[in-house]
Amino acid sequence: MIRDGDGFDELLDGAGYDDYDDRDYDDRAYEEQRRAAAGARRSRRGRAGSVDGRDRAGLAAGEREPAGYEDGFEPDEADAYGAYGGAYDDDADGDPDDGAAPPRRGRDDDRGRPGGRRPGSALPKLIGVLVVVAVLVGAGIFGVGKVIGRIGGEPAADYAGSGEGIVVVQVPAGATSSEIAGRLAASDVIASRQSFVNLASRDQRALSIQPGTYRLRSKMSAVAALDALLDDASSALFRYTISPGDTVRQVFKELSTRTGTPVADLEAIARKPSTLGLPDYATGLEGYLFPSTYDVAPGTDPVDVLKEAVARFRANAEEIDLVGRAEAGHVKPQDIVIIASIIEKEVANEGEGPKVARVIYNRLNDTSGRFRRIDMDSTTRYALDEYEGPLTQDQLRQNNPYNTRAVEGLPPGAISNPSTWAIESALSPAQGSWFYFVSMPQTHETVFATTDAEFQDALDEYHRQGGTE
Repeated sequence: MIRDGDGFDELLDGAGYDDYDDRDYDDRAYEEQRRAAAGARRSRRGRAGSVDGRDRAGLAAGEREPAGYEDGFEPDEADAYGAYGGAYDDDADGDPDDGAAPPRRGRDDDRGRPGGRRPGSALPKLIGVLVVVAVLVGAGIFGVGKVIGRIGGEPAADYAGSGEGIVVVQVPAGATSSEIAGRLAASDVIASRQSFVNLASRDQRALSIQPGTYRLRSKMSAVAALDALLDDASSALFRYTISPGDTVRQVFKELSTRTGTPVADLEAIARKPSTLGLPDYATGLEGYLFPSTYDVAPGTDPVDVLKEAVARFRANAEEIDLVGRAEAGHVKPQDIVIIASIIEKEVANEGEGPKVARVIYNRLNDTSGRFRRIDMDSTTRYALDEYEGPLTQDQLRQNNPYNTRAVEGLPPGAISNPSTWAIESALSPAQGSWFYFVSMPQTHETVFATTDAEFQDALDEYHRQGGTE
């Protein structure tokens, strides 16, 4: 029950006390009341009501306390009671009474002692709690500050502007943003490694940096360095792309220009295919240089580029199961590469590759005697060192292994380095009865024909569009 508005009576009521009336107590009544309160504090069970004349603390008036208790309190219980507001001094000597029941707040008891809790008795504990809370809050603020600092990135030195001079930096395959930043800082492209790391953590474009050699500037800002690494012009000087359909001769010329190695030296290397890691079924280097982009930094050995190109071919062949699928189709793996190299040269549209493959297979497998040869102009052009322009009759009648108008069957080797789609076309030809195809010069469409009449119609359209052969 709350009488004076500070909640103390309510606390006592919850601990097992009945309401107090305003009568004066004599010494014996006060003693009994004190003993009852002590019992209530020991039990703290808040028993309701009274049974057989016992009060809520479980002791009848004048009943002796159990052995082992002195004056109604154990030492521990005095401490426990202090948790509810501190001990009480019943003799005004300045020492708390170990167990005296608190008089009603705001009243004097019958002994003339002032009522209420002793002021300041809980203050040290309160101060201690506040100190602990303050320490924890301060630590939390410090910790959050550290986390925010890491999220935002540590301050780092950075240059301003696009830089000066020329610096060549190589980014190895698989390099992380941190590793790239280290190389840039070591070459004084950027002022600090951290400046680039912070930028890369915010700018997703950093994930697009490709391995290779780059021509940059010194003293660039981190932003300018990232922009330069993403600019193809920065690496164009050191990047070499083997395009689908390029021949070994074309590759040798380009590598010779970039590295200073004579073409004759490269041709000598090509005559020793075992040094380049070619597959066992390869008939030569032609057809086994995988079309891709390669890094040719200053001082690069061109043989290393050739080895890498062959290694990529082998990896791709294994991925698409070239050998297994060729054997399943009763075709030699090297013939798959040859057919794919012809497809690469004959048509530019990937979707037409499987049909061109079918024309080649139909002619190779013809038993009627009509098509003893595959009659592909692309093979003759290869023999003539990639001759461009209309072929003359004399050229078409030349007797060389690559003239498929004069020689039966496939040429002895590939005529270009084919792309994956061309190899896939050779492995999975379309179903059809075609023996002819004509590529139109204007529409760039390839028309397929089965009969001689259909082929003649296709030729007529070819000439209408300006074809001369």
